[in-house]
Amino acid sequence: MLNILYSAILGGMIGALLGLIPFFLGRAQGKPNLALLALLCCTVGGAIIVWLAIAVAIGFVIAVLASGRDCAPLFPSKTPTMAVPLNGPIDYEFNYTQHLGIACLSGPLKGQVYSVGSGGLMIGRDYDCAVQYNANTPGISRHHCSLRWCQGQATLVDLGSSYGSFLADGRKLPPNYPVPIRVGDRFYLGTRRNTFQLINM
Repeated sequence: MLNILYSAILGGMIGALLGLIPFFLGRAQGKPNLALLALLCCTVGGAIIVWLAIAVAIGFVIAVLASGRDCAPLFPSKTPTMAVPLNGPIDYEFNYTQHLGIACLSGPLKGQVYSVGSGGLMIGRDYDCAVQYNANTPGISRHHCSLRWCQGQATLVDLGSSYGSFLADGRKLPPNYPVPIRVGDRFYLGTRRNTFQLINM
């Protein structure tokens, strides 16, 4: 019995070491949830049989490289606080007192700074977006997300995008509901390759 336990522990350690390959690769590709899943699966696979851990590690390396988006969090954190109840109408407003902007930190728009006007701004590929990506930019929808004013606060609203809008910690925004953000907060569209930060102007 002890031999089985020792071999499971040793196999789990070997699996964890193998799992570090897809783990760090996933983190580098902006897919932290997939990276964590790879590490856990490799560890469990190694505890069963080392060859399984090797196969799982190879499978996750392929998944990380081939996948266009991250998987859902394994341990979902509390849903982001909404500016309004989910069952009520959303009243956006104009704000003439705060002067905020967003700075693009990565991707094709890296280095660009955009002012969040009194009525907010929209990000996407369509001609009416204040932050406009090229028409063939992967992972960006025509109307991807917007920054709007709600109850006197800047909020980020995903507009039902195909690839999702995410806070810096990987939480995916529910479509069409405002999530409050503050100066210094970062968010990304689809993958971390398209990261923005809210700044004072």
